[in-house]
Amino acid sequence: MLYVAITLFLLVTTGVAVLAFVNFLNEVPISLIIWQVPAFSVGVLCLLAFVLGAGLLYFVSFAAARRETQELQKLRSRVAELERGKNSGGLNSLSAAAQFKPMPMPMPGMPNVDVSDINTLH
Repeated sequence: MLYVAITLFLLVTTGVAVLAFVNFLNEVPISLIIWQVPAFSVGVLCLLAFVLGAGLLYFVSFAAARRETQELQKLRSRVAELERGKNSGGLNSLSAAAQFKPMPMPMPGMPNVDVSDINTLH
């Protein structure tokens, strides 16, 4: 998967570089609401858009990775806490099993019958 991502990155970067090089001498006027530039190179605009998009992707990925790292640290500390409790004998298996015993689910058409102890014939 990493090789596919690297290949795709190289193809897109090469395409943007060729597009920018071919259109480097073409100039277009730019007008944004009240800001106007008489003439600007299309190639420079393509490179600028590519760099800004790559930077935005980097910052979004960095923020997501940071949040996941913090969550992973919390989970690791919780696992370490539970392992310390298990090793110190804080929880015995009988009380833990009794605490998390699932409730029997009633079968449709038999509202108050507990079928968990009925022998099956298969």
